[in-house]
Amino acid sequence: MQKDSEYIYSLRKYILAAAGIFFFMLIIGALVSELSPASSGYLLEIMREAFSKITTLDPFERMLEIFKNNVRNSLFALVLGSGLGIVPFVVAAANGLILGMLTDFVSRQKGPLLVLAAILPHGIIEVPMVLISVGIGFRLGHVVYMFLNGVRTNIKLEMMQGIWFYVRWVVPLLFVAALIESYVTPLIAMRFAGF
Repeated sequence: MQKDSEYIYSLRKYILAAAGIFFFMLIIGALVSELSPASSGYLLEIMREAFSKITTLDPFERMLEIFKNNVRNSLFALVLGSGLGIVPFVVAAANGLILGMLTDFVSRQKGPLLVLAAILPHGIIEVPMVLISVGIGFRLGHVVYMFLNGVRTNIKLEMMQGIWFYVRWVVPLLFVAALIESYVTPLIAMRFAGF
């Protein structure tokens, strides 16, 4: 297996592809929200209902729930990348679209500073970790594609390398992001809400 530094370097084009899809769909989401604010308002209500349980939890329980969701979703993006990269593509595109719609809608309602305060503290860690997971999923999908085309590849080793990197780096940093999202982000957001 490669060293972590060599492995992350070898992932660069896949992570770049993941980031490209995410930010493209972020822009699309913002445009959709601007053209149809009602659709963003409806999405916000769905999100509120879906996460209503999380908002009633105490900070520690909320942190564990956020951590569990992020670990599960990013692991799905990684492992299910073996299906030719379709699931990681959907994860990157859906996250970008939803975030774009919600940030545009909320920034027009409450102001862009509040949106930044509510996303940036934890998002600066969380988003790259999800995109790295998507990138690993893309690489795994590429290896499977090459195998199906008769190129000798070691899918098992590729999967093991991806999961090993995920466990060593992505999971701990997703925990840090969940910690910040539960304890730090609300304090910063509240400060900007009253600004």
